[in-house]
Amino acid sequence: PAPSLLLLDGLEEYLAEDPEPQEAAYLIALLLDTAAHFSHRLGPGRDCGLMVALQTQEEAGSGDVLHLALLQRYFPAQCWLQPDAPGPGEHGLRACLEPGGLGPRTEWWVTFRSDGEMMIAPWPTQAGDPSSGKGSSSGGQP
Repeated sequence: PAPSLLLLDGLEEYLAEDPEPQEAAYLIALLLDTAAHFSHRLGPGRDCGLMVALQTQEEAGSGDVLHLALLQRYFPAQCWLQPDAPGPGEHGLRACLEPGGLGPRTEWWVTFRSDGEMMIAPWPTQAGDPSSGKGSSSGGQP
């Protein structure tokens, strides 16, 4: 049986070995072709999804920026996770989903309390907040 989802965690490890843009484009094409192959094997009306995880650096070098631009071109839907400290005794992160033209950008605040409880709430958007608009990300993060 063909898989219905392909997962690749740690794409940055593959990109670090070959910093050339054509090597990154080749890897992306290979991933997309593999998902298309399994979609064909699954039959009509069924697709094999592809999910790729990449950890970016806050201070990206020129090669990293080029790789990120290639990834954004071929993988338009993106989910960003950015660590944040909501309060004492809590850990949290900002989660942002950009569906790549398929819908509006949505953001959530995910908080892990000291008792282990997880809470999810919409991210508070404020007028004039440049991080709340689509396409306003800096360095590949919202």
